[in-house]
Amino acid sequence: MLDTGRSQRFAVFGNANLEVTVQVGGFPITYTPNRTLQDGIHPGVSGTAYNVGTALAALDNDVTLCVTVGHDLVGGLVAEQLASQRVRLVLARVEQQPVTVVLVGADGERVVLNDYRGARGYRHDPQAAAEVMRDCDMVVLPVGGVNTDLVTVAAASGALVACDVHAMSGLDGPEQSFCEAADVLFLSHERLPGPAEEFLAQVMRRCSRCQVAVVGCGAGGAMMALRGEPQVEHVPAVSVERVVSTVGAGDALFAAFLDGYQRRLPAQAALERAMHFAAATLAHPGGAGGFLTAAQLHHRFPIGGDTG
Repeated sequence: MLDTGRSQRFAVFGNANLEVTVQVGGFPITYTPNRTLQDGIHPGVSGTAYNVGTALAALDNDVTLCVTVGHDLVGGLVAEQLASQRVRLVLARVEQQPVTVVLVGADGERVVLNDYRGARGYRHDPQAAAEVMRDCDMVVLPVGGVNTDLVTVAAASGALVACDVHAMSGLDGPEQSFCEAADVLFLSHERLPGPAEEFLAQVMRRCSRCQVAVVGCGAGGAMMALRGEPQVEHVPAVSVERVVSTVGAGDALFAAFLDGYQRRLPAQAALERAMHFAAATLAHPGGAGGFLTAAQLHHRFPIGGDTG
């Protein structure tokens, strides 16, 4: 049963970036001194925190989004876009706006180039963050230096903690503190040294707080481990007719899972539902585009016995 009786309260921390997505046709890129692209360059706002926060808001959640925004001209444009979203904003001002360029191939594969500029070395203030966390049901901390000082505060906040550590190769790296603080942990399979099942078993042995761990496997779907359950579950990806870009699909999967999980769906149903939400973003070029509304997601993945 999907609990729709009350909006869930999320606090999401991280960066917001100016994102420019460029359709390059394929890799490797053939050198030409000049090239004209028809509808092939797409500016927008992205970043994991922005993507996750706006996706949660699209699903009718109460979201406080705490992100870095530059004092420069680019930061002004990003701030204007942020102000148009259905989120409560807490802006951390830095000298220059972080910028991302994404090169996207014909099949949706991508190369992401990040320049954190004025946000390099910046850390969100733990004391200010604690005030935000006090009024939320779940704290969302994507891995990254900007969130490093918030891990201990989040773990002690009384809220559930969800962390996305992206492509990591082991539990002893810089992502370790995020893994140990997470009630819900998401990551990508791209850099794992072995099978996802083995890594998930290691997470459950070493990260005593973690209740759910999910490894996203792209077109291969996702693998999920639950505390107290001996079997790792596989959830297949949802097939789509055309992939424009895979940028942000993992963030969409993460956000929609958190929405379903907080609304008391069983974890496997929450992940299956999230696959439909993430699949819809594949037809859009940017990291924060193509989000379904709660009604549209219910149409694609109906849950029996919903409460109004």
